[in-house]
Amino acid sequence: MKYAVVEQQGRGIFWHDPSPYVAKLPDLLPALPPGARAFASHPEHYDFSAPRCIKDLRPQALPAAADALGQYEIRFAWSGCEEDVLTIRYRGVKSVQIAADDGGSIELSDFNSVRLDEVLPDEAGCSHELRLTSATVRIVCADLRAEWVASASV
Repeated sequence: MKYAVVEQQGRGIFWHDPSPYVAKLPDLLPALPPGARAFASHPEHYDFSAPRCIKDLRPQALPAAADALGQYEIRFAWSGCEEDVLTIRYRGVKSVQIAADDGGSIELSDFNSVRLDEVLPDEAGCSHELRLTSATVRIVCADLRAEWVASASV
């Protein structure tokens, strides 16, 4: 990630600091497409005590690539609690990169949750990088749409 800080300090112990990214965000927002701008600037996005914070969400699946229409979707839920689901739909996807820290396969579990993320302007529209406990996901797309829904509605 370019601005947000995620440093592993021990097994399962991380230092998280979104403040460098949050400080830069006002300069970045005008260059982001509308959906990405709304998602990145949501007041609860980096508030670790808020119900709509990205930190600690667990991806429910990580498709290897976008579909034939250039769309990609990830659903996230809280570890051990499926009350609310965050669905992020990416359109106009140019690339999807998923890499485990150890070079192996990515295990989707309560242990491998989102540490922090960044949405940045890109010539294609935007990039969205998610740092997981033991992997990184980076999607470059025209725009994204993030929506929180009660899991009973999903």
